Amino acid sequence: MDPGDLRADATPNDRVRAQPFGRRALIVGGVGAVAGAALSTGPGSFVDAAGVVSGSSYFVPVDPQRFCSTRERFGYTNRGDNTIRVPIGGVRSVPREAVAVALTLTGVNLVGRNWLSAYPAGTPWPGTSSSNSEAYGQAVANLVTVKLGTGGAIDVRSLYPSHVIVDVSGYYMAAPSAVSAGRLETVEPFRVMDTRSTGKPAAGATVAVDLSGRLPADAVAVVANVTAVQSAGGGFVTAYPLGQQLPLASNLNYRPGEVRAGAVMVKLGRTSGKFGFSLYTMASCHLVVDIAGYITGPSAQSSSDGLFVPIAPQRMLDTRTRGRRVWPGGTATFGLPGAMARQARAVAMNLTVTSSIGAGYFTPYAAQTPRRVVSALNVARPGQTIANHTFSKVSTAGVACFSQSGAHIIADVTGWYTGGPERASVGPPVDPPPPGGPIPWIIEIPRLGLTHWVFDGDADRIVDSGHTWHWTGTGLVGQGGNSVLFGHRTEHGGPYRNQHRIRGGDELIVHTSDQRRYTYRMVSEFVTSQYSNDILGATRRIGGETISLVSCSRTNRLPTSLQYRLITTFALVRWDDLG
Repeated sequence: MDPGDLRADATPNDRVRAQPFGRRALIVGGVGAVAGAALSTGPGSFVDAAGVVSGSSYFVPVDPQRFCSTRERFGYTNRGDNTIRVPIGGVRSVPREAVAVALTLTGVNLVGRNWLSAYPAGTPWPGTSSSNSEAYGQAVANLVTVKLGTGGAIDVRSLYPSHVIVDVSGYYMAAPSAVSAGRLETVEPFRVMDTRSTGKPAAGATVAVDLSGRLPADAVAVVANVTAVQSAGGGFVTAYPLGQQLPLASNLNYRPGEVRAGAVMVKLGRTSGKFGFSLYTMASCHLVVDIAGYITGPSAQSSSDGLFVPIAPQRMLDTRTRGRRVWPGGTATFGLPGAMARQARAVAMNLTVTSSIGAGYFTPYAAQTPRRVVSALNVARPGQTIANHTFSKVSTAGVACFSQSGAHIIADVTGWYTGGPERASVGPPVDPPPPGGPIPWIIEIPRLGLTHWVFDGDADRIVDSGHTWHWTGTGLVGQGGNSVLFGHRTEHGGPYRNQHRIRGGDELIVHTSDQRRYTYRMVSEFVTSQYSNDILGATRRIGGETISLVSCSRTNRLPTSLQYRLITTFALVRWDDLG
């Protein structure tokens, strides 16, 4: 098989090519495809006599190398419980003394929704995740920064059977004193490439990302976000040093038409007067590259700032625990524990969003500082679960994540960079209220034993088809006003034939298409004329957020006459976010 196929989406034939690790599914209560765990802070750090934070390390980039592939059955041992152990320290170009590693973790899913988690070997699974996939055969790659454990190895755990590929791009060595090379310098993110304005790379093309004059000339590696846009087919992107041969490694996988972002830490190289790195794309797609930082070279000033302190992965934010998603335009914030809060300049973390409300982007940044309009993670559709490794600056107020389109947000921190937090300079963000619940809805009226669809559009076509019409111009649930619904009451399938049997206190429940549930109780009933002004006037007699059910009626409330309308109004009791 062509080595490139290892980095593309899997096919059903992959089931018989090589056995995936693990046979027994893991059960993680109540969290679906995203792993979950409680926060543990661990011991605090301190500054030693050399002025270096205990546990600090510096980064050494390497040419991308494949350390493990369960498809080809090398580089791992099976630990059971859907867990494998991958030796890193002392293997190939990584010395035995390495304390942490930067790698691309690719999962080729053999079931439906799934997650992978990388963590130090020999330690309990911390309940965090490193990548997420949503469909059988989907290949998903993500950058992972992970502390090395027993024997210089990492453990990789999967919820369900999956193939796993590990490609190493660098490692961290202990820093007993200040150093010049190997420190992270964060920059205000800037876009260095967008082929949408220069021409779409063809399948099998390699493009040069020239950083000459944009970064110090002796920088040894760069931290970037690479996004594939408008891909013509399924494939992968590989980032590697300029002037080197294409390695057997990958950084990003995408499906046809998908917008997919992935972080990279890639060694820099030189060729033909250029300084930077190369991007190879298997299928034709546009490439967008945003620079977030770089690793200092040997001529940089010696310092103890920008060193990396690896930790066992810790879940520091999970909005699912509060029962409400972050709504479009909203922000979720988390503080840092112990010494990290006082000494961290930036954090390395896996950022996951799930139960997305719609397409949009997410931006982590230092809390209560001005936010730039940049993206670290992109969502393409409602209901998506997707992750990306990010490096976020830290402030005295912690770390924030802005949500353009809304979702649950999970942040799993794997380490931090020394230098001290930025001072919070603006007030906390004011989150907007949730938007009105989008239609179509499903309504339930227990008294009538009725479960029914509600649609916008042409009233006659909708109700004559046996559905309920959302009266054009009236409100959506969640907006604080009045929503009006209309349906038939005839003998032939009219859903509201028994509307007159509804009593005070009876419930009407609305399920929105973005997974919210609104519960109302009946508070009033009127009979009006057939005229819209009379009907809408009656629906507005009760203040607050209400929903009114309208159907044809006689004056005695029984079915049915075209001259009158029965109006039953329900007041909001509560709402729940089920996403």
